[in-house]
Formats: sequence, structure tokens, C-alpha cells
Amino acid sequence: MLSANDIQCAICRRNLLTGERAAAFTEQRSGSTVHVCPLCFDRAEKNGWHREDEPAPVVVPVDTTDRTVRTLTAQVNTLQTQLETTVERLEDTRDHTTERETEIETLAARLADAEAEGAAVRAALAESERRMEQLQHDLDESQTAQATILRARRRESDEVYLAGIAAEVFNRSPQAATIGLLVGLHGTPTVRIDVIGPELPRPVLIAFAWGEGGRDYRVDIDLVARRFDLVDLVPGGDGRMVARLEPLYGNAEWLDGRIVTAPAEPTML
Repeated sequence: MLSANDIQCAICRRNLLTGERAAAFTEQRSGSTVHVCPLCFDRAEKNGWHREDEPAPVVVPVDTTDRTVRTLTAQVNTLQTQLETTVERLEDTRDHTTERETEIETLAARLADAEAEGAAVRAALAESERRMEQLQHDLDESQTAQATILRARRRESDEVYLAGIAAEVFNRSPQAATIGLLVGLHGTPTVRIDVIGPELPRPVLIAFAWGEGGRDYRVDIDLVARRFDLVDLVPGGDGRMVARLEPLYGNAEWLDGRIVTAPAEPTML
């Protein structure tokens, strides 16, 4: 039987990790069945591949105590038969009453012990099944959380998406009112938004420029932790402008009291 590590994704050619579940797809051109990892489901569907089934569930090892229960049950049945046989023989041979009664007592004691042991094993089996259900529940939650993290990290690599998020963070902040006051004094500014580094949280620079100077802000974005921190980069934070040594080339607009990015702004909600 193939393990998860023996299954290779037909799109990214990556061997699946332990606990990772692939789905079967029918390739559009050849009609053959291939396996696709969870990270490539969207690409497979965009390629026109037909999904045949849901990802195969991860198999949780089953406790073998049920085999012990069956063995003990068989032993109990055997002892019960022996007990019944002994009773019949006692009725036919009254001269050996004492010996037969001792044998019956011994068999009855062994039967009681076997029943007690069987009850203990059944209780252990019930506890094992409860733990297996909890493990499956924890596994499902872990896979859901993992998928959420992967989706957020993919979005954090999209600079256009991050620029829209940064614009929305700024538009919701009190700093938007500061820029509004400067617009009233100096006119509409040139606006530029740049993702300035690969580290987490992802820093995004928002710059405003007028002929007299400008203002700079940084938005730190972590989509997994859902943190969006706005930092004023001009000392004092009182709305003063600072001189710009180089011209600023805009890639966004200030419109109706807010930053607008093109083609559309994503949402944090």
C-alpha cells in the first residue's frame, strides 16, 4: 500500500507530507486519473481537470483490543459449556457429589474471572475509541488551520493585494484626517504604495508628496495573526511635511478623502 510520501502531486511534482491528503482528478486531455495535493486543487480545476473524489481520510491505527474481547468471549462460552456439562454429569453420578461440586465451584470462579476481565477489556476498548474520535477531531482542526495559514501566506506574497490592504488600514485610521487637512492646504498629493521587504509582518510604505514636501507611513501586515499596524514615519507625528530629495511617482490616488488603489481594493473582513 502506498504511503503519503509515495504519492506525487501531478501539478507541482511534490511528494505528499505525512498526514496530507491528495484528491483524485481526471486529466482533461488524456482522461487518466492523477493525484493532486491540497495546495494545487485550484490549479487543477482551472486546468479543466474533473475531481473524482474527496481527499482520502488519514487512517488512524485501530486498537487491537477488540480481538482480545472476542477471544475472552469465546473462552467464556467454552467455560459455560463445561459448566453445563459438569452439572449434567453430577445428576447422573451422585456418588461423586463432593468432587463434582468442587469442580463446579472452580469452573464458576474461572467464569467469573473471565467475565470480569472481559468487562475491563470492553471498557478499555470504549476508551480507545473515544481517544481515536478525539484524535480525528484534532487532526481535522489542524488541517483546517494549516489550510488557513497557507492561504494567508500565499496572499502575503501578492504585493497588489497587500497594497490594497495597506490602503484600507490607512483609510480607517486617524491619519487619513491629517492628510485631508494637508490636502485642504496644498491640494491633491501624489500617492505611492510599495511593499518594502519580505520579512513578517510584511511592511508596506505609503508615501504622499506635494511640491512643498511630503509625509510617509508604514503599515505592518500579518494576515495569519490578523495584525495591521500603522506607523507614522515623520518625527513628531503632528502633520508636518518633510522635504523630498527625489520625485515621487504615484501608483495610487487620493480621492474623496481616501486612498484608492487600482484596479480594486481587497478587504480585511
